[in-house]
Amino acid sequence: MEMLSYYFGLMPSEFWNMSYKEVTKFCEANLVRMQDNFKRNIILQEAVTDKMIQADSMNKKPKIIPLRKIFKDLFKDEKVKKI
Repeated sequence: MEMLSYYFGLMPSEFWNMSYKEVTKFCEANLVRMQDNFKRNIILQEAVTDKMIQADSMNKKPKIIPLRKIFKDLFKDEKVKKI
């Protein structure tokens, strides 16, 4: 927890003066914020590109896959308006 809280910007003196519960809440809130930022970036990229082409040199018929389908676990519990 110590390294994770430092990653999120907590100073060592703040970390050592907080209770375990406060540090846990701080880290959980920052993880939720990171996930929300990731979702927002996916939505933005989907609005710009709308699709991701899955292709390689061995495949002669590339597939076009929506980004929301690739990251379906992130969006399973919410309905996001299409931009």
